[in-house]
Amino acid sequence: MNLLAIETATETCSVALSINGELRERYQHAPRQHAELLLPWVQSLLAEAEIGIGSLDVIAFSRGPGSFTSLRMGIGVVQGLAWAAGVPVVPVSSLAATAQSAISQIAPSASVRRALVALDARMNEVFAGIFELNDDGIMTAAGEEMVCAPGEILTLADADTWGIGIGFERYPVLAGLREQLAGVKTGVWPRASSVLELAQWWMQTNKPLTAELAQPVYLRNDVAKKSVSQHPANKDPANKDNE
Repeated sequence: MNLLAIETATETCSVALSINGELRERYQHAPRQHAELLLPWVQSLLAEAEIGIGSLDVIAFSRGPGSFTSLRMGIGVVQGLAWAAGVPVVPVSSLAATAQSAISQIAPSASVRRALVALDARMNEVFAGIFELNDDGIMTAAGEEMVCAPGEILTLADADTWGIGIGFERYPVLAGLREQLAGVKTGVWPRASSVLELAQWWMQTNKPLTAELAQPVYLRNDVAKKSVSQHPANKDPANKDNE
């Protein structure tokens, strides 16, 4: 299959392209530069692979939670590309993608089988979730994703769990958890290559969605959360229980 993935939920921006299993990726920590980087990266990756947008089978994307502005921008591009090419989409949790990225960034020096992901949500809050590694090497949700004060996730820490994400650096209450966790890795961000991994696993037993169902998940806005939770695009590729 030919798959394109777009990730714009946080301060980083990335695009990945998989052509019959051959992976290419662009990635950069670039706050407020998503609009400048995204389409040129898509175009350059397609040019390198010598294919057009119409040759794609699926476009996967990071659905959030994350920055309102960058999520809307990224999903707008995804919808435009998907409609133009007539290809379906697969939404992926940005928290799950962060947990998945941690596997390759921490191995082989250590093994990550359970991760508490905490990304900075601003306003003295974090986007957080617990993820566990399944037998297929995929980080799957072990609870609901949340937006909350950093102190509210302290009870989720234990010696078998890794602390993953920038929240463990930016909030002192989480930085103090290091001795209670298996380890902490703050420089892990969601990546388009991890979005691809999660989307490919999910599609083994699920069908991708139509372009108009590409919708963001913000968590912070209760109204948006309620409407999105009932939306087909909220089927998390890291949780097959949502089938």
